[in-house]
Amino acid sequence: MSESFNDSEPDYKPEAPYIIAGMATEIPIAIAATFGNALVIWAVYYNKRLRSVTNYYIVSLAIADMMVGMFAIPFSLATNAGLPHNNFYACLFTNSFVVALTQSSIFGLLAVALDRFFAVTRPFKYRRVATSKCAIMILLATWVLAFIIGLTPLFGWNMGEPEHGYCIFVEHIDLRYMVYFNFFGFVLPPLVMMLFVYVKIFEVVRIQYSAISRTVVGSQDDMSRRRSRLAVKEGNAAKLLAIVILLFAISWLPLHITNCISLLWKPVPYPILLTAIILSHANSAMNPILYAFSNREFRRTFHKLIFKVVLCGIIQVQNCDSGDDYAGMTAGPDGNEVSRFQGSGYQTVRNGVRSSPPTTTPSPTPNSVRKSEICLHKIERKKNGSPKSRTNGQGSTIDR
Repeated sequence: MSESFNDSEPDYKPEAPYIIAGMATEIPIAIAATFGNALVIWAVYYNKRLRSVTNYYIVSLAIADMMVGMFAIPFSLATNAGLPHNNFYACLFTNSFVVALTQSSIFGLLAVALDRFFAVTRPFKYRRVATSKCAIMILLATWVLAFIIGLTPLFGWNMGEPEHGYCIFVEHIDLRYMVYFNFFGFVLPPLVMMLFVYVKIFEVVRIQYSAISRTVVGSQDDMSRRRSRLAVKEGNAAKLLAIVILLFAISWLPLHITNCISLLWKPVPYPILLTAIILSHANSAMNPILYAFSNREFRRTFHKLIFKVVLCGIIQVQNCDSGDDYAGMTAGPDGNEVSRFQGSGYQTVRNGVRSSPPTTTPSPTPNSVRKSEICLHKIERKKNGSPKSRTNGQGSTIDR
């Protein structure tokens, strides 16, 4: 049956409506995937609380998804238009690259699942053994293996160069490689393994919930209570990652199923294939949204970074942030001099208000100066613990 498919000539030639439809849907996905996952990477770098072993795997997933937006989707749009024309190996690379990124994501998700399983079932041992160095070594191994698997068509397992010269996926990439080697060998088994791992994780979490109710009421064993609560905490983190895996499976399985149908039965219509491809690419833009809605620390960090760059960096809107990281303008003694400060980086003290050295920024309007003074007074009162007033360096009181 596969021989008859390989001998046939499916009509997957590039057509203007499909090219336009692909661009209209894929370009927004590429933008969202690139900037959304860049925000995830920046958030983990920016916020020390997010620098956990598990989040190293999330960063790896974000890198793969960001590369889908930056490279794989543009390659797919080019292939949708039949490009590159008359360049066999360039066409093989553009079609194999997205397979390698997909494989990297699958291996990364499997590593996350095993990491969560170890964290839930052996929480204290996990904290001793699971180090950032170990996670980085595992991730490097998954990326190398993923690119070996994904770039296999470049090493000879392909359909050969077609006479017409158009870059068409099914006429360059052997579907027997995609189905038997890639899907049945390295996509489906990890997904099934992850399913069993997460079922076991949630069973352990359910048991630990029961253990908490028993140990809190009838036991004085502090170690048992700590272990139960830690396991439940790790289990809650596993719920988010289970949703990530579920979305990945929903997004990518339709494309692999269409490949199986094309190989074992007959070629699917191109609109269905194009829809499956777009759905698989859309998965790369889903995870940052999921993190923002499901994880409070990610959500807070996203808000800080977006506010800092978009509002303070681009349009320079003043912010009176109650946290440790804030940026604004302080007015000098005469009301005309302006100094910029950020976080805890003060270098001088004026009237009990610490500020950075004066810069060459232009003088603000009286209203902006007054808003800056109010902002600084609120921050200083919060640090001093005084609800209504604070004392300056001369011993006098500055009212609210």
